[in-house]
Amino acid sequence: MTSDIGRWELSQRQFDANWGYQYPALQLHGLKTRTSPVVTRTRVARYGSLPSAQRPSSSGGEKMVLPSRSLGPPRRAESYSHPTTLEEFRTHRRWPPAGCRQDDQLEAEEAEDVICAGASSFKGYSDEVPGAPPGYHRFYAVMESEHQARTDRTTCQQNAYKDNSLNLTGPAESEFPWHSLDQPCMAYAFGKSAGTTTLNYFVSKSGNILPPTIFVDEVKPRKLKLLPILDRLQRLEHGLEEDDPEEMYRYLYSTLIEDPERYGDHPHYEMEQQIADLITVLSSPSWIDFSSPKNQVIAKYFDAPDQSKKQEFFHQLLLSVELYLRIHSASRPEKAMRKLLIKLPPPIAWDLAVAQRWLENMSITKQRLSNTQSTFSFELKSKTRQKEALRIFAETLKWPNMDEIEYVLEETDKNEKPVEDRSADAMSWFSGMVLPGRTLPWLIMNSLIDCDRDTGECLRYLTHMQPASGFQYRANTYWSASCIIGKVLGAARGVTQIAGWIGPCIYTPDLKRTECVRIRKQESPDPKLTPKDVESMEVRSNPLGPKETSYPVDDYEVPMVDRDDVTDIIRMEKLSFVPAKEQPANSRQGPGAPLLFDAAIFFACGGESWPMKLTYDVDFVNAFPCHQGPHVLFYDFSYRAIKIDEGLVDLHDWGRQSGRTSRPCSARSSPGKKSMTLTTTNQLAHMQVKQVLVIEALGVSDNEVFARAWCAHHGHSAIVANVKETCMACAIREAYAACVSVVIFTEGGKEEERDKGIYG
Repeated sequence: MTSDIGRWELSQRQFDANWGYQYPALQLHGLKTRTSPVVTRTRVARYGSLPSAQRPSSSGGEKMVLPSRSLGPPRRAESYSHPTTLEEFRTHRRWPPAGCRQDDQLEAEEAEDVICAGASSFKGYSDEVPGAPPGYHRFYAVMESEHQARTDRTTCQQNAYKDNSLNLTGPAESEFPWHSLDQPCMAYAFGKSAGTTTLNYFVSKSGNILPPTIFVDEVKPRKLKLLPILDRLQRLEHGLEEDDPEEMYRYLYSTLIEDPERYGDHPHYEMEQQIADLITVLSSPSWIDFSSPKNQVIAKYFDAPDQSKKQEFFHQLLLSVELYLRIHSASRPEKAMRKLLIKLPPPIAWDLAVAQRWLENMSITKQRLSNTQSTFSFELKSKTRQKEALRIFAETLKWPNMDEIEYVLEETDKNEKPVEDRSADAMSWFSGMVLPGRTLPWLIMNSLIDCDRDTGECLRYLTHMQPASGFQYRANTYWSASCIIGKVLGAARGVTQIAGWIGPCIYTPDLKRTECVRIRKQESPDPKLTPKDVESMEVRSNPLGPKETSYPVDDYEVPMVDRDDVTDIIRMEKLSFVPAKEQPANSRQGPGAPLLFDAAIFFACGGESWPMKLTYDVDFVNAFPCHQGPHVLFYDFSYRAIKIDEGLVDLHDWGRQSGRTSRPCSARSSPGKKSMTLTTTNQLAHMQVKQVLVIEALGVSDNEVFARAWCAHHGHSAIVANVKETCMACAIREAYAACVSVVIFTEGGKEEERDKGIYG
């Protein structure tokens, strides 16, 4: 193992306010390098695969505790004056534990107690997409024993922000990612540290989750005018007429759709038959496909100036609500409901999502003007909640024109336009008609911009269809969490993350005072996970290494980050933008329309300037916290430790050093170049991570920003581990679990930075 980390010994347990103990100063001994496995152990078979284990059935995420690993009881001491091996190790963190020699072997039960207790353990699942052709998979990853204190997810500041995900098939309280309609599950999109994501979301992105939609023969519904549609929607706010099956049948088949057996021997009075008929009608390709991201700003339809477009939406909504209420009828077994929901084609499932959001957030009021005339109006039931969520969003991002926002949200000036009438995005946000998926961050940011008249027309081009975007407003920049600039600058001082946005970030002289930009990016060259990579995650990252009957003590060590010798000389110098030479054909859509830019960050260090181009769209995965660490690391988890200022800037070929395969790049991907590029198509992903680079970026926040920028420059996704929450061994094993070859160790900046803001 090539590492600057030696073995250490702790004389007494030292507690930290945020974690179980603090790391002691390193005591370096003779470094041990193995060129082959210890003779008593077989080398880890990183190409192995385990059959999918039974998933835990309780609710996931922050509300419930996942079933934990069953640990064997500690072995009883021979006398009261001699503690057990586990007690001794937990007290002193000495390796080998007291009573053990370097050449001893631990029995399986004892090794489980001493080595695995409190260590993070990861498990992956690969599911075939229901109803899809072979080859379509959804991937998930969980940590055993995850709960509120041990999660890699950010906390949700407002309930309104939870609308970016929708649990369609699981119990109402469940937060497991495989129960969500949106895939990858957006509830897991944002990590605890700004600019990071979660292990589950990172793994899920490798899945092949978008099978082609196959439409059946088109069955058209009966024609309806808008007013009868709205009248029926108002009645359905109180539910179906389940106590009168005759009336349910009569309305459905005389007003909405045809009963193919109405005049036969078996008219469709049964609920299951009516559900099947509604699904058949909604399966027509002529309806709006809400599973397509381009159609997920709902107010473009129900608040459309085009009456035919509006009527088409409400007709589809009515059929969807009729279907939704029948599927969720109290008369149907819950098991049958979930079984049906899992098998629904994506367009039908998203129709149900629209119906659910409508019933939760909208109410129709009918006012009769005369015997022959009526008018309908819409009540936004969630508007107060949405306004408060927008206010918190603006305050958290330190919006520079907060007084204007407060004034507009009060809505006391009759000359001001109602906040929901300012744009389709504002109507979607303030009405609560927010579909799960990636639209929520853009709806809330565009609503904030609509409430600030000083932004003018320059910022009206932000859209979820162009996620690699951001903007400068006055003296700050703001970036989508999907944009590589946001991912990198999330580590900077004074920067926060909320509802998919990161800011306030540093000002750049390369942009106008108010300007929206799009960032050119290249796909990350990280290996793409396969079902075998995901299913073998647990065995590949097991703290014990390969399962054996006994475990040699000499196969493990306790790696430690050096917290004493920390540099403080790296500083962000400039955020740089250069317009791309080739602009998209539709980039100039009017005054202020965004251009495509190449982005870079310049760093100052020791009188030199280090430019880092943010070329690759890599991800930073927030490491899971471990418990009662630091833990030991099996020798086959090879790593190389490097300090942020000791040669990282000159390390250009870590891809090859870590084990990625290579091939000549095509002329199309890199015209005029004959250099070699890294690819990940020939081997399983975990076979391409033979060593992990551990970057020690402790100290000031700019150290972590530089480490992230280096990753974006060279194309390496990374695990971001806070030394106050997790240990070096667990973070390295998580990197092997995720098939990434870089770990960045940080402490979240220095305490004194927190009051200085983004400019220090």
